[in-house]
Amino acid sequence: MRTSQPSTQRWWSGDAEVRDTGADRPAYVLLSYDQEAEFNCEGGYEETWALCVNAEDLFADPRPPERGTYELLGCAPEGDLEAAVTRARAEGSAPLGFLVLEILDAKGERVHEWYLEDVRVLGDGPCARDLSLRDITVEGAESVHNASGYPQRPSLSPGFRLLGAEGERRGTCKDLAHIREERPDPLEPPVRLLGCSPRGALLHALNSGEEDLGHAKLLRLGAHGRTIQSAVEGELTAWIPSTRG
Repeated sequence: MRTSQPSTQRWWSGDAEVRDTGADRPAYVLLSYDQEAEFNCEGGYEETWALCVNAEDLFADPRPPERGTYELLGCAPEGDLEAAVTRARAEGSAPLGFLVLEILDAKGERVHEWYLEDVRVLGDGPCARDLSLRDITVEGAESVHNASGYPQRPSLSPGFRLLGAEGERRGTCKDLAHIREERPDPLEPPVRLLGCSPRGALLHALNSGEEDLGHAKLLRLGAHGRTIQSAVEGELTAWIPSTRG
């Protein structure tokens, strides 16, 4: 009985032609990365470090917006904000939701808006400049729709008009202060490369037990093994034996 031989597919990746005879064709190629050479548009420096059958978490959900702590200074709270302040006094904090800060000009007319999402009221205290008003501490995430990183008030502006997501009134405040806290930079979600066949400097680093595996970039391969799209670049941090062999 005649037995058929597996067909051989040629794969071009970076600086070398690679032949693949396995059932799992590589979908990605891992290349060495040199930021300076990339910036100067230098070609030919890449070394093929691995062919990878697949990539996991490459299209993971984006990080949630970073939350910050703010003080609404000189507030006259109304509606949901007033209710949240009362609840926060009893329970330590209270949810408020979406908060719109309408920036007012010297005549009290709206000139722009600035938004905080998923707001929680943390507490309140008397305003030092006007004991009839309150300074309210809130926590929330800046909206991606904000035109600037901080609301800029015009000269002689009386402050902000506070609204809810549907335009419901939540009072006014004279100023906004951002309480900056020292926080570590959030980490990007890691990407796992599955079924990789390492080579070159990466293979040497793995065999020698080096901890610094280097900086690399990942490119997507098409059906004929040509690179068609740059996927991601970053540091290689860890490896384990593959279940694919």
